[in-house]
Amino acid sequence: MSDAVLTNAQLIKLLLELSTNDGFRQRYAEKPAAALVELGVPHEVVVNIDAACLAPTRLADKQAFAEAHQQMVDSKVVEAHSMIIPNRLRFDSTK
Repeated sequence: MSDAVLTNAQLIKLLLELSTNDGFRQRYAEKPAAALVELGVPHEVVVNIDAACLAPTRLADKQAFAEAHQQMVDSKVVEAHSMIIPNRLRFDSTK
């Protein structure tokens, strides 16, 4: 069973390329697996992605990918801002 997935960073990079790079868009539409390897996704990940996701396809317009890219970036910013980072240590003096 194919169960490989892209990391968030890989997905953000893919969405950016699909929203801005005409040459990459054409290569991805024709040969998604090769385009993913070109993007830096390890070969062992690509060969384990569901084959249906790697079939040649007609892509949505650049704006659709730009919007998806921005949503991913925004969600990662919100996730990072929601982390609670301690700024000082508290000690219990009774112990």
